[in-house]
Amino acid sequence: VQDGETPLKFPFRIWIFLFFFISGATGLIYEVVWTRLLTLIMGNTHYSIATVLTVFMSGLALGSFFGGKIVDKAFNPLAAYAILEAGIGIYCLLIPSLIDFTFPLFQWIYLAIGDSYTQASLARFLVCGTLLIIPATFMGATLPVLSKFVSQDENYIGQDVGTLYSINTLGAVVGAWASAFIFMRLFGIKATISAAAVANISIALIIYFIF
Repeated sequence: VQDGETPLKFPFRIWIFLFFFISGATGLIYEVVWTRLLTLIMGNTHYSIATVLTVFMSGLALGSFFGGKIVDKAFNPLAAYAILEAGIGIYCLLIPSLIDFTFPLFQWIYLAIGDSYTQASLARFLVCGTLLIIPATFMGATLPVLSKFVSQDENYIGQDVGTLYSINTLGAVVGAWASAFIFMRLFGIKATISAAAVANISIALIIYFIF
């Protein structure tokens, strides 16, 4: 523990860094899996990748903006993080079912405006974006929320937030690699989504019942 830090922060920081590493891994697992799922809808890998990246990055931006505003209004940052993780896990667990539920809409788009490839692609993009923007926004909100929790000493804000972000990014690297080369190859798409969702929900439950 460095000078100026409160003693109780240290054990919490270890757990929070571990949780955020896992959170980063699950975020990229979802991104890779969503790309695979949307290929069946968009009809082209390039369009599915562009859709997921656009929505994912937009959600991160929105979540960072609104998450920072919310957590500054005397909201318990650890409770907020648990709620976000639970929301991510539950919503992402439902995404395959939501896509199946909206499949008639995609059929209607194909039949109604299928003659115009541009309009049909834009309509599919808007539907897919609507489905994915909520969990992506939750993911974006986790960084400012946890930054509020770990950086209580103004003398170490840069160090604390930088460490938190680097650990999350490292988790994202591991998640992106593991999802494509291990999880989807061995267990399939739905099992991979379920495993990532269970990890998010478990983080929320551990925080709620232990911390």
